Amino acid sequence: MSFIEVLGEHTVYVNPLPHLRSRQGKFPCIVQLPSDELLCLFELGEAFESVDSETYVTRSSDMGRNWTLQGPLYDMKKLPVPYRVSETMKPTLLRDGTLIAVGYRYDRSNPELPIGNPNGGLLPGENTVCFSYDDGRTWSIPEVIKTGYPEFLETSGSCIETQSGDLLAIGCPMFLWDGSNPSGQTGVLLRSKDKGKTWDCRNRYFTLPGDYVSPWEARLCEMQPGRIVTIVWAYDNRQKKHLANHVTVSRDNGYKWSNPIDTGHLGQASNLMWLGDERLLTIHAHRAGDVGLYVRLIDFENDKWKMLSEEVIWGKAKAQDTSKNIIDQFANLRFGQPSLLRLSNGEILATFWCIEDGLGKIKTIRLRLN
Repeated sequence: MSFIEVLGEHTVYVNPLPHLRSRQGKFPCIVQLPSDELLCLFELGEAFESVDSETYVTRSSDMGRNWTLQGPLYDMKKLPVPYRVSETMKPTLLRDGTLIAVGYRYDRSNPELPIGNPNGGLLPGENTVCFSYDDGRTWSIPEVIKTGYPEFLETSGSCIETQSGDLLAIGCPMFLWDGSNPSGQTGVLLRSKDKGKTWDCRNRYFTLPGDYVSPWEARLCEMQPGRIVTIVWAYDNRQKKHLANHVTVSRDNGYKWSNPIDTGHLGQASNLMWLGDERLLTIHAHRAGDVGLYVRLIDFENDKWKMLSEEVIWGKAKAQDTSKNIIDQFANLRFGQPSLLRLSNGEILATFWCIEDGLGKIKTIRLRLN
């Protein structure tokens, strides 16, 4: 018997009128509210890198089987900037009931430019944070996080609230438009001791000699109090090749970190959640070789990565050509950003985006551990 059972697959968002307009969904994240309602933030726009991309809210009152689109996260016309932005934000429910969303936005003042420059650079950007105090029905206008880096950080995942009360987020300095990277490729930890109002971004959670391995799509979770584990999509910028997923671990609430640990899993965007004791459940997007979404049961006793079992829960996508320029790879992604959420009924919800029939969809797969 498999260690995990697939209970069903559901669509969170798909363009209801594709013959009328192009609307592509990507980059989702779901939280469960105290009422048991599910709230999902995701990015919606007419194309993968379109200027009109912004964060939308959708909700479910039946554990994710059916969804109602609420609308944009906020009114972008109220942003105190003189240009259009495109952005992505990920939510976290804090213990006091506040919702916080962290992410980043791109400067789209030139609507003719894509996000990625063929030289490897990206449009200018800023890290942002916003809040909701009414279960995600209204949100504050995002404020800029002053990171102290010339590059913005790829904070593509949610922050976590640790047992100590600190908020932790992680990200990698992204290349500037001209292809330069003054800070090097390293993993930056963002810490807030005041529930997201201010952030200290000086600590590093991932570094390899030379600072040329990118820790992209980084995610983190807390196991026992103070024991923080991260997982990253590692990319070698010198050899232009994808490495196996790497993890790092801290035993002091994220102040000191282990050296990166090679998991041996040749995944890209990945995520993880604590199951209790020394067990982790991980999910990985494999876009080369045996393509699909892989869920793995991990024994992490003594901070040693040991896979106990694995299961492919979704595998309908075509293999991606990973020999391309990395900017071309980004522009041609077909599925990614998987996450795991334990629901109040004991099920686990795997969430991801994918392109099927030319449509960018947000999907979930309900799972049960055996």
